[in-house]
Amino acid sequence: MGNQCLSLFTLIVTATVGFHTADAQIQIRIPKIPKTDITVTGSSKNTQPRPEQPKTEQPKTDVGRSGAVQGQTTDGRVAQVVEGTTYTRPEPTNQPVFLKDTIEVQLKTKETYWKVPNQNYYTSWVPRVTFQLFYNGSAKLRYTAEWFNPDGSPWFTESLNYGHNGNEIATLRSEYSDELMQTKAVVTTGAFGLKITNSKTNEVTLQGKFKVSKLLPYPGEAQYRNRAEFFVDNDWNLPIGYVGFSADAGWINPPPVVFMWFKGRLEAKDFEARLFLKGEEVASTDDHGIVNVYQYRGEDCLRFPDTCRLQQFGFYWQMFIVENSNWVRNRRPDSIFTRDKPGKYTVKVFHKGIQVREMQFTIDGSGKIVRNAFSDQMPLADHKIVVPVKVMGTLDKWNPATWKIDAFYGNPIAGFSAT
Repeated sequence: MGNQCLSLFTLIVTATVGFHTADAQIQIRIPKIPKTDITVTGSSKNTQPRPEQPKTEQPKTDVGRSGAVQGQTTDGRVAQVVEGTTYTRPEPTNQPVFLKDTIEVQLKTKETYWKVPNQNYYTSWVPRVTFQLFYNGSAKLRYTAEWFNPDGSPWFTESLNYGHNGNEIATLRSEYSDELMQTKAVVTTGAFGLKITNSKTNEVTLQGKFKVSKLLPYPGEAQYRNRAEFFVDNDWNLPIGYVGFSADAGWINPPPVVFMWFKGRLEAKDFEARLFLKGEEVASTDDHGIVNVYQYRGEDCLRFPDTCRLQQFGFYWQMFIVENSNWVRNRRPDSIFTRDKPGKYTVKVFHKGIQVREMQFTIDGSGKIVRNAFSDQMPLADHKIVVPVKVMGTLDKWNPATWKIDAFYGNPIAGFSAT
């Protein structure tokens, strides 16, 4: 029994010494675990290695047009801008800037005329105006509109309603009332006058004329001889286009948008816009592109939309973008980055397969839209510039001569040519 215990003790000691000897000979290396970012989506956690970020200098800011921006990407990271090629949302100040492209004169009509109270089917009208200002909303604005008859005599004056969207746009508009229709409405046509003034500073924002025409919906019928469709001639909009960004661009990697006006009641699905560089087609809205309606003119023109109703369509290509962040090339390698392809671009717009518009704009070596000779005459929101548009085909029934003197209600752009 004693020999058996001794043998067992010897076995245990031998095994223990052997274990420590082996442990001293075997080296186990455990790799270091890199630091991670954890993005939480719903109830799941996705852990990805955090790559080392190179140190970059903060981009310089070009006031109002370019500079540093950060934004949230689709995977929750913060996108850093690429120096020299960036756009930021312009910041408004306490000095309101009149956005000339937003002004519209409309007519409010009624099927009675206050000077002939006992007669039905007698259409009369009063004017209304609306426009926008680029403004930070630091104080309430007060503007007035003075209206003039075709002979230049005063018609009436009104205070404009003021509203601010809480961000950068202030809207001024006429206020309609039955009293106005019962005291100031007219039944005539011609070139009427308008003067808009900042009441606090006495600064004249715009002074010009608008042309009123009419069409008879029931010609030859005696009881409707005084019933008419009155409308403002807005044909001058058609050869005036814009290139820039939409108000909701996001400014991370925005696609440039091309804006053009068309007459009638048209559908986006019937349009295609093709983008060309040096004669070669580089993109089409039929392939990852978007066509949207952005504005209207003459919405009150119901019976003759082909004559007096306008729609502003915007065209852009989702793969044609400004490189505004340092992650987009890896995430969207098939995109066309503006800074990679500077030069003069041509946009050709087709409606049901037939070309109806053509315009050009230029991208510089840093990937930005080049400001042209008209840019300083016409401040616009969202880095837009005004550009001539060639109106082609027979889609629009319009007077090609109107833009020369009637643009922006008698305030054409110096040197602008749409031919």
